[in-house]
Amino acid sequence: MNTTLIRIIKEVKQYRPQLIIIAVTGILYSAVYARLALILKDINDSFQSGDQNKVAQVGMIALGMAIVVAGCRYLHIFTMNVVAEMITNQYRLQLQKKFMDLNLKFHGQYVSGSGGLLSRIINDIKVIQDGLRMIADLFREPLLALLLLGNLFYLNWRLTMAILILLPAVLIFLKQISRSLRKYVLFGQENLERITSVIKESIDGVRIIQSFNLEQIMQSKLRAQTDEYLQIRKKVHSRIEIMGPVTELLATAIILAIFFYFSVEVAKGNTTTGAVLAYITSMLMINQPIKKLQESYVRIQETIVAAERVYEILDNNEVVLDPEQPKPFPKDWKSIHFKNVSFQYGQEKILDNIDFSIHRGQSIALVGESGSGKSTIVNLLERFYEPNQGQVLFDSTNILDCSLKELRSQIALVSQDVFLFSDSVISNIRSGNPSASDDVIYEKSKRANAHTFIGRLTEGYNSRVGDRGSLLSGGEKQRISMARAFVKDAPLLILDEATSALDSSSEREVQAGIEALMENRTSLIIAHRLSTVQNCDCIYVLRKGKIVESGTHQELLAKKGDYYRFYQIQNQSEAMSL
Repeated sequence: MNTTLIRIIKEVKQYRPQLIIIAVTGILYSAVYARLALILKDINDSFQSGDQNKVAQVGMIALGMAIVVAGCRYLHIFTMNVVAEMITNQYRLQLQKKFMDLNLKFHGQYVSGSGGLLSRIINDIKVIQDGLRMIADLFREPLLALLLLGNLFYLNWRLTMAILILLPAVLIFLKQISRSLRKYVLFGQENLERITSVIKESIDGVRIIQSFNLEQIMQSKLRAQTDEYLQIRKKVHSRIEIMGPVTELLATAIILAIFFYFSVEVAKGNTTTGAVLAYITSMLMINQPIKKLQESYVRIQETIVAAERVYEILDNNEVVLDPEQPKPFPKDWKSIHFKNVSFQYGQEKILDNIDFSIHRGQSIALVGESGSGKSTIVNLLERFYEPNQGQVLFDSTNILDCSLKELRSQIALVSQDVFLFSDSVISNIRSGNPSASDDVIYEKSKRANAHTFIGRLTEGYNSRVGDRGSLLSGGEKQRISMARAFVKDAPLLILDEATSALDSSSEREVQAGIEALMENRTSLIIAHRLSTVQNCDCIYVLRKGKIVESGTHQELLAKKGDYYRFYQIQNQSEAMSL
C-alpha cells in the first residue's frame, strides 16, 4: 500500500468512535438497501397470490426498510463529513506550526514564496478534505456492491458468472487511467501553487505595481499560469470523464443482453416475472456503487498527490530544534561572546570567523555595507539560523544547548520592517507580553513616545491597525513596535535599522523612544545612519563577513579606515540634501 495512504489512514484511525458509527450505519445501509431490490420479487409474488394481507405486510416491510436506509445514509455521510473537517483542521494547524518552526533559510529559499506555502495550506488541504469524504463511500459501496452481486448470484448464478468475465478488462482500464491521472494531478497542484504565489504577489505589491504601471505585466504573468493550469485540468478531466461513458456503455450492453436472455427464459417458463424484476433492479442498483467506487478511486489518487505535498512540508527537517535536555539559561548573564563564528548561506560565505564580545549594559553597534553580515549576526543570536562553525555564548553557555523559548525571552527586537498583526493597537503592544495589564501598556507606550498619537486615533488603543499596520504611518508603526519591546522588558535589545526608513520628523520622535528603551539594557544596534551610533560603547565595522575595525566613534574616525569613509560620504550626502 502507498506509504502516504497509510499515513492518511493513521490520521483517520484517531477518530475510532466516529468510525464505528460510520461502519455500522454503512453496513446497515448496504444490507437493507440491497434487500430492497429483492423485495420487488416478494411484492410481485404477493400481487399474483391475490392475498391483500400479504400485499399490505410486504408494503409495510418495504416502507420500514426505506426509513432505515434514509436514517443510516444521513448519519453515515454526516459523521464522515465531520471527521473529514476535523482531520483537515488538524492538517492546517500542523502546517501553520511547521511554517513557524521552519528556519529563515527555508523561507528564504522556498521557490514559490509565501504564496506557495499558502497554496499548500488552502488548495492541497481542500483536495484532501474532498478525498476524506469519500472514505464513507469506501465503507459503504464495496459492501453494497457485494450484496447486490449476491442478489444476482441468488437469482441467476450462470448469467452473473458470464457478466463477471468482463471485470478484469475494466480493472486494467482503471489502472491505466489512474497512473496517468496521478501525474497530471501533481502537475496541476504545482501549477496552482504558482498561481497562488502570483496572486499574493499582486496583492502585496499593489503599490509598486500601480506606481510602475505593471498591471498588464502582472495580468499577463497570471494569465500564462492559468492557461497552463487549464490545459493540465483538461487532461485530468478527460481521464476522469472517460470512465463514465465507458462503464455506462458497458452497462447498457449488459442490460440489453439481460433483457434478451430473460425474454427467452420467461418464454420457456424457466423463471418468473418477479425474479426478472429483482434481477434487473439489482443490476441497475449495482451501477451506483460501481460509479461511486470509480469516483472514490479518482479522489484517492488526487488525495495522495495533495497529501504527499503536505507531508513534504511536515517532514522537512529545516527547523531549529530544542536540545533534548536543555541547560538552564543563565538569567544573570554578564556577557555575550561570538566565538570564531562562520556562517554560509548556500555556496556564499556570509560570516568568516567572527569573534567579538558584548558586555552586559553595553551598547554595541554593527556598521558596514549591505551584505557585510550585520543582520546575519542578529539572526544567529536569536537562532533563526545556526552557525556552520563556532559558538554563540551567554557567559559560558552555548545557545544551542538552551531552550529556544528561554533564549528569545531575553531579547527584544525592533526592526526596520515593522510587522504588526491585523488587530487592535493594544493587542499588538500586548504581544510583547500577553499577561501585561492595560496600565502597564499605557505606561510603556508613554515611554515609547506612542501614547499621544494613539490617543488621537478614532478608537484609541482599540483602533485597528490594518494589514501589517497599513492604517498607520511609518513612525507610528515603529513607535508601537517599540512599545511592544518595552512591554516585553527583555535585558537585550536589538535595533535593526530601526529609523532608516523614516523621515526626519518621524525619526526624532522614534529616536526619543529608542533612547528611553535603551536605558538599563544591553543594546545591539545595526545602522546605516552613523549619527545613531556615535554614542555607542563600541562600534564594529564589517566588510565581506569579517570585522575589519572596532572602537568608539572618535577612535574609528582617527583611524581613517572604512568607518571614516562611511562617515565622510554620509556627511557629504546630508550637506547636498540641505
